[in-house]
Amino acid sequence: MKKVEKYLFTPTFGKTKDIQMSPVIDKMIPDYLINSTQLYVVGLDVNGQVNFIGKKFEMEFPLFKKEFYIHNFSNFLDKEDHGLFEFLLSDLLETPNKSKQVFLNLSNQKKLNWEFSILKSDEGDIEGVLGIGYEFSNDATGKSEIEEIYKKSGFDLSIIENIYFKLNEQWEITFVNDAAQKFFGKCSNSLLKKTIWHVYPNNKLHQSALQFKKAREENEIIVFEERRVDLERWFKVFIVCQHEEMHVIMKDITKDKMNELAVFEAQMNLKSILEHADESYFLVDLELNILSFNENAKKLVKSHFKKELKEKDDFLPYLLSGLEEQFLKDLETVFSGKSITYEKEVINSRTGKELWFEHKFFPLFNSDKKVIGFVYANKNIEEKKLEFKRVEEKNKVLREVAYIQSHLLRSPLSSMLGLLDLIDKKQLDAENTKYFSYLKPLAQELDMVIRENARKVNEFD
Repeated sequence: MKKVEKYLFTPTFGKTKDIQMSPVIDKMIPDYLINSTQLYVVGLDVNGQVNFIGKKFEMEFPLFKKEFYIHNFSNFLDKEDHGLFEFLLSDLLETPNKSKQVFLNLSNQKKLNWEFSILKSDEGDIEGVLGIGYEFSNDATGKSEIEEIYKKSGFDLSIIENIYFKLNEQWEITFVNDAAQKFFGKCSNSLLKKTIWHVYPNNKLHQSALQFKKAREENEIIVFEERRVDLERWFKVFIVCQHEEMHVIMKDITKDKMNELAVFEAQMNLKSILEHADESYFLVDLELNILSFNENAKKLVKSHFKKELKEKDDFLPYLLSGLEEQFLKDLETVFSGKSITYEKEVINSRTGKELWFEHKFFPLFNSDKKVIGFVYANKNIEEKKLEFKRVEEKNKVLREVAYIQSHLLRSPLSSMLGLLDLIDKKQLDAENTKYFSYLKPLAQELDMVIRENARKVNEFD
């Protein structure tokens, strides 16, 4: 075997020094692997630290050059595959006599099929790990087959994003994609030829087993939902039997499920808090379907539209007459997360009479603060408007009275006070002088009352 001298640069107090790689692993790797331009070859220590790279791997990451050896191999992988690689190393060291195969995505987006094996000395001591990767899409080999299953099943699912594995008649796993390996927490070498019952999550084994057996016995498509508490994820599982094989497709529906739970929580809150409110409340999703409503909303629909309001009804037909254009104009604002409140007259479709309603739209958010729907509330404020109109009319009368007092009455009163000052009191006898002394204070008091009334009305305005 050919020995190839490799060096690495390790930062030490701001400087670099050359450190020769371990010659042990170097000697254990054949020349054809070292110089291969088709295979990705790496030599690692038992912790996953890069100790050697082949020509192909160095060509793929030209920017790293000799700095390869200050990195752990996981640094060259997609972040989502770090955990899978760590698991593989642990699994490999527990069973050092068996090689392990796994699909890993490099950080440059290339997906490789890797085979890792333990490097041992002549004495049987573990010296390191040899990794050999090659470009091979296991999804591509089964893509046409899976697409055929999707077409037959009527499911529009992404082969890349979804978990996919196959079982033979003995319930043994015969094929797994990389998403399935992550789901089970095991590499393909630890899954292939194992029965599904040995690797499926124990907390769902009983329930899932019934679904798997039903699919095989009845030879039909089975669909069910499954929650993985350990992963904090929800999956929709599709089981399809075809050509004596069982195809299992699992789609991550966590986002939809969380939205569904958020809507359900909103429904419960609506029923418990708003059932006795004097407004009519409608809970509506992004597709404008009514998810829930209170008793007042039910009565409103009965009164205005002569219909029985039901969940999942389309919301638009129950918009009060005259509100359609305004609602569609404001819908984008509500879906952007903003509330809207306004008063607008609507026409009673039964009587043709115009009535005043207050309209409110509140966006509904899930735990990620994304809008998942809205609450529409309306309230008949006709009595409020009539009362306001009556108050306005009273205020108008008061303003008129104030005007009369401050202008029409006060003007002649001021003239009277002026004339009183012109009267010659010396020409009055004793009796008339006494009465005159009462007249001016009374006129002045009346002037003060008129001024005070005018001030109060002005302050009210």
